[in-house]
Amino acid sequence: MGKIIRVCEDATRYAGIAATLAIMAIIACDVLFRYAFNAPLAWAYEFIALYLMAALFFLPLGYVQRCQGNVAVDLFVRVLPATIRSWLFRVGNLLAAATFAVTGMVFAEKAWDAAASGEEIIGPYVWTTWPIYAVVTLGLVQFVLRALYQVGQSATTLQRDAAEEAHGE
Repeated sequence: MGKIIRVCEDATRYAGIAATLAIMAIIACDVLFRYAFNAPLAWAYEFIALYLMAALFFLPLGYVQRCQGNVAVDLFVRVLPATIRSWLFRVGNLLAAATFAVTGMVFAEKAWDAAASGEEIIGPYVWTTWPIYAVVTLGLVQFVLRALYQVGQSATTLQRDAAEEAHGE
């Protein structure tokens, strides 16, 4: 099960990287067209804000959890015994998984409803909304799977996974 989760996390991580590269390319093209040809890409910022930022933020969530790259306030946790630290980590993961699972279900329902009803954001351009909700759902599902998987892992395995990712192995 861990290998399947890891492959999915890596795929969504690279999709997040692709979203980042797409943002940079679109902004560079927009700047070039705006100043060289006086023809900016009118759709660029809405597309980035609606679709690419959601992909950039949510898709890598599982990977970030795997390498323990989330912001953590651990000033006092370090002085606790290893057993208590391990249990706090597991309880924290369970609480986060529960919260993100509920949020993921809400977004999955929104994606389904938006796809079924053909929901769109109307402006200068028409933007379909279900892909936004689907991307958020996918990222949240990845996070929930990783958090639940980490609850069952040993402390040494967690440290090894975090160290491997920190060193790019």
